[in-house]
Amino acid sequence: MLKIVCSGKLKEKFYKDAVEEYKKRINKFVKIEIFEDKVVDCDYKIYLDEKGKEMTSFEFARFLKNLLLNYKKIGFYIGGWEGFKEMEDADFILSLSKMTFPYQLCRVILLEQIYRAITIIKGISYHK
Repeated sequence: MLKIVCSGKLKEKFYKDAVEEYKKRINKFVKIEIFEDKVVDCDYKIYLDEKGKEMTSFEFARFLKNLLLNYKKIGFYIGGWEGFKEMEDADFILSLSKMTFPYQLCRVILLEQIYRAITIIKGISYHK
């Protein structure tokens, strides 16, 4: 199971629509839940931060496949505009880019990359 833990709520309809579309696509393969401003229990915690490790989509697919084989509850943590004050309990720190994005857009980008990784893992042609 994948869990995305977000600081802040989505207000704009276009973000909500994109999130719902990717959640629907991902849920066909892996159960995914999104939590806003909530403490969530996870076996493996991935914090998103611009100082984290960058990966190609194929590297991320291999990384995600390994996690799905070894952990039941994988959490992705997206901070608010200030980021995270502490990431000591992180198992991994991931960077979507060296650029800074609004947390609402990070949610959409992360979901798209998770979906892309799943299609790579499953051999589905979306990623081409």
